[in-house]
Amino acid sequence: MSQVTPKNILLLCHYYPGAAGAIIDHVEAFKRYSKNEYFILSNLGDLPDWLDLSRFDALVFHYSLVACYDNYISPAARLRISKFCGFKAAFVQDDYRWINDTVSAFAYMGIHALFPLAGPDIIDTVYSPKKLPNVRKETVLAGYVPQALVDLAVKPYRERLLDVGYRARKLPAWMGSHTLQKWQIAERFLHDAARFHLKVDISFCEEDRIYGEHWIDFISNCRATLGTESGASICDFTGEIQRNVEAHLLKYPDEDFEVLRDLFFKGEDCHVMMNVISPRCFESAALRTLMILYEGDYSGVLIPWRHYVPLKRDHSNMAEIVQILQSPEKAQKIIDQAFDEVAKNQNYSYSAMIQLVDRVMEEEWSDSLRPGEQPYFQDEFSWLAKHNPKSIDHISSQRLEKALWFPFTYIAPRTYSSGDSRLASPVAIELSLMTPMSVGAIAIRWDEALINAPVKFKLSGLRGGKIQYTLEISNVHHDAFQSISIPLTLPAVDFLEISPMPDTGSSWPQHLSISVLCTETVFRRCGVITSKRLAVWVLVRCWHALPERVRASFRPTVGQIRVRLQRLFELLLGKS
Repeated sequence: MSQVTPKNILLLCHYYPGAAGAIIDHVEAFKRYSKNEYFILSNLGDLPDWLDLSRFDALVFHYSLVACYDNYISPAARLRISKFCGFKAAFVQDDYRWINDTVSAFAYMGIHALFPLAGPDIIDTVYSPKKLPNVRKETVLAGYVPQALVDLAVKPYRERLLDVGYRARKLPAWMGSHTLQKWQIAERFLHDAARFHLKVDISFCEEDRIYGEHWIDFISNCRATLGTESGASICDFTGEIQRNVEAHLLKYPDEDFEVLRDLFFKGEDCHVMMNVISPRCFESAALRTLMILYEGDYSGVLIPWRHYVPLKRDHSNMAEIVQILQSPEKAQKIIDQAFDEVAKNQNYSYSAMIQLVDRVMEEEWSDSLRPGEQPYFQDEFSWLAKHNPKSIDHISSQRLEKALWFPFTYIAPRTYSSGDSRLASPVAIELSLMTPMSVGAIAIRWDEALINAPVKFKLSGLRGGKIQYTLEISNVHHDAFQSISIPLTLPAVDFLEISPMPDTGSSWPQHLSISVLCTETVFRRCGVITSKRLAVWVLVRCWHALPERVRASFRPTVGQIRVRLQRLFELLLGKS
């Protein structure tokens, strides 16, 4: 069997340090466990100017982005994704809301595979095969076991300071009666704990929520924790239920759930159940914390009295629960079974989830999908994502220190050798037709073969056809990607030249990609300044529309033309 070449895949997400641990673990799992090469981009709204989707084989849309909401992914971004010719997959977690709009967005973008939480019994009800024809659908879990927690050394049961710890929040009423359990279990258990003299730390107030490492420390210090199934008992296909409930609550903020249900979704509540296991169950199993849960299916993962202690919804068996809590031997047996059979079970690992994605992508791949062209290097992609440069055409702020992006691609070899003046013409980079720019950084992507990459080259900055500075740059390690920071003290320029040092005997590679980041303070007023900017934009467009051979013939005099035009605009329109 022939070996499958790893694919280069873009993972679009909303990912940042300090986000919920489950999101961080989910996002990082793609890079950690996939046999493919993932490039992670946290982004909201428009896709960046610098991002070239054609350089990827596939795109994965993460559940931290809402496909149908413009502030998460703009119409322009959805259009770019729809034109992308590679494989496209999407993860969804909040399957119960914005269903029709989400399905329409996925259909428009041309998704090939979908990984929702909806189980096989309802997956076609939620994601209509008519609206998403030929889309592969695979149910996944809301979370998986983080391997770092399995390996973590934790306190023994007897040494933990709290009997029971729990955090929750009151979720919106339009999600249905199922979500009430998250705070009802806390409220009722607090009342019961006082009767049985249990030491607890339980809250469903927003200000008491705990995140990150503090959450891990908290659960690791609890003998037991509470829990319910995640999900909702309402599938709001049109969003009308949510809108009606929220509008009613603006007028009557203290309205009871029962009144809201009877007014807006009485016949819909519990009609389609979206109840799944919570990622907290996997965290608790890994941290060896006893789970006291309302009875439920828990995606078929947890078995009552084997992996958790089942608590009846009316709390009528509280005495039995307390008896287990106060019996370390009985509690430890359930804890150990949950740890061995759930936390250490590879079927519930992030590795298993990524293997599923890889397998689906291979099985659904077809010859009609276009492979990526000249894929990014990881350090090249990270450099661009860090700087997030803007194209000069997309700057519209009133006053902005902006990172303008000038990308160039050079193809066809030019050989340089010592003393050969005929072949010593440099690669020329035009930054702007008229306005000088302060160059902040330059990134060079050399030919992947690196056969002809020079060990040393020089960078010259020109203004009005005159050299303003020259820097000698080394690449002794023959790095395929190289970033160069330009001192801020150097003058602004309108032209760059890059060429090998004459004594190195080097040559340019066959393919050379250069990105230049420039900064310029823009003052936008109105009237004459707008006219000036418009004129600049038109001239820039006209210049770059000319064939390369025509531009090459004008390059010896273009610097002088720039200076004269600049002075003319300053006289007629005033300096910006």
